[in-house]
Amino acid sequence: KMAPTKSVTTISVPPETIKPFEKLLGLSCVGIFILTWISSCVSPILLLAAIMHKWYITTGIILLITIMSHTPWKKGFLSNCLMNFIRYYHPRYYNGATVVYEGESPLTGDEKKKQTFYAIHPHGAFCIGWSILFVSPEMSHVRFCFSPILFQSPFFRLFSRCAGNPGSAAKPDMIKYMKNGEDLALPPGGFEEATLTSPSVDRVYIKKRAGFIKLCLKYGIAVRPTYAFGEHKLFSNVQGMWKLRLAMNGLGIPALFAWGKLFFPLLPRNDTNMYVAVGVPIELPKIEEPTKEEVSLWHGKYVTALQRLYDEHKEKAYGSEKGKVAKLEIW
Repeated sequence: KMAPTKSVTTISVPPETIKPFEKLLGLSCVGIFILTWISSCVSPILLLAAIMHKWYITTGIILLITIMSHTPWKKGFLSNCLMNFIRYYHPRYYNGATVVYEGESPLTGDEKKKQTFYAIHPHGAFCIGWSILFVSPEMSHVRFCFSPILFQSPFFRLFSRCAGNPGSAAKPDMIKYMKNGEDLALPPGGFEEATLTSPSVDRVYIKKRAGFIKLCLKYGIAVRPTYAFGEHKLFSNVQGMWKLRLAMNGLGIPALFAWGKLFFPLLPRNDTNMYVAVGVPIELPKIEEPTKEEVSLWHGKYVTALQRLYDEHKEKAYGSEKGKVAKLEIW
């Protein structure tokens, strides 16, 4: 198929321009992101332990963060400083970073553009490509959705509200956002795509992920396939036992056994280039009650567009030699 006639690059950080102190500050961004993510998962245990051991200051801090994370407020000086800090230094942690939009970026497009859903692949261990877009200025109007459990956790909820525009991936919340006319971003591969992460091959879990297509058909929302090249190289992951691990995912149990840097496994490797490609929108019709056949038809078109996006950009992301032999595994 013919490639798009033009593209817009909104982030371009060549590796030779990154200074050592910028890489160090980028490390702080990644560290805060991951530690906040992990601490959020154990925040109920932290609160319970603080109450039981009568750690009143710790209890008060956790309760204050909880109130702040759920109370309506607008971004101010501090949150804008955090957002701009992450926006500039996070991409400089890696061995270069690029964000490319096929066609037009949200900032340069028609102000009356159609409502859009950004489907981001691959999930990876910590959605690093997702996080780069999360703080990008041209995506500031987009609601980035993730696990409803994580969204309700006070630590990550407060952090993500300061840094961007977060939302819950629970179906009722997604429907509410769509009815409100909001643009959305979501890694549709979920736990399964994270589980399949391999540093040696690009993989996506999409064959059984058609729910977002059905919702986009119902509300007439365009879909933009998005691929973060380099995401799979950031963490190693135990391979094999896929049936068991994917079955665990189906029960809501993570089955990812990943590690990044040798001396600090929670940190992603930073010797790879991050190249995020956002495809042209797939214009979906508005169908109030789409049939299985209609969902299957448009889901197939989405998978084809995702494959085309990967093939179009793999040599730009990985270089001519590695890009020519790179293949996308579609599960």
